[in-house]
Amino acid sequence: MKLTFPVLDLDSIENDIDKDLRKSIEHISISKSTSSTNEDAKSYLSKQSSPLSVHISDQQVGGKGRNGKKWISPKGRNIYISIGWKSSLTFSMLEGLSLAVGTVLVTTLNRYTGNQIKIKWPNDILFQRRKISGVLIENLNLNGRVGVVIGIGINVHMTEEEGMEIDQSWISLDEATTEINNRNKIIAHLLTDLTQLFENFPKKGFEYFKADFEKVDLLKGKECNVISQDGDRVVKALGVNDNGELLIKENEEYLSLRYGEVSIREL
Repeated sequence: MKLTFPVLDLDSIENDIDKDLRKSIEHISISKSTSSTNEDAKSYLSKQSSPLSVHISDQQVGGKGRNGKKWISPKGRNIYISIGWKSSLTFSMLEGLSLAVGTVLVTTLNRYTGNQIKIKWPNDILFQRRKISGVLIENLNLNGRVGVVIGIGINVHMTEEEGMEIDQSWISLDEATTEINNRNKIIAHLLTDLTQLFENFPKKGFEYFKADFEKVDLLKGKECNVISQDGDRVVKALGVNDNGELLIKENEEYLSLRYGEVSIREL
């Protein structure tokens, strides 16, 4: 029997998001197909006058993940959403933003999974060590103001066949929860939960989210392999600092690693 899933519906999403947040959103759109919701958000930011815009699509034909990787985006199966944020941040304040977004995203998804989703620094969102979601942050200079694009992909209904091109172990939310989930409800919960990001990150940075991150930190206390241009080395992960940098112990030396400098794998 062919399964049917709830279709994306703008009225359903708008009815469920926080009313005060809705006042800050200039524009919410749902497209049947797009190259990339991040590109849609970037294009709109140049004319955006309010703090936020939201761009959702049922399919991406050019979806992208971190490090230029393709984000597999079959039609009608997952969540592809980007938020254009005309922020009060400066470029020097952006450190830790991706980790803060990931922390909020895990809070949203754990509503459905009984707190089984964790973050592998810097922003791999994993259910039982299988990737269920991802975050891609991009920034623009808008005549001296920082435009931030927060791109989020969540595997919801995707089948094994549809995800064959994914080069790592992954899972859909439906498989993780053994039920058919409603993408409209998830999007509304996510946008409402992100309210704390828009309110608090400009004032307090990642430090505001650090305690919540520590509850879902997959690597803390684990032996890990750090991969960088200088080669591989084995370290112990100790958590993160107030800027979202990974704290490690290598032999008897204590160090911090910045997002983008290295890749890390649990041993």
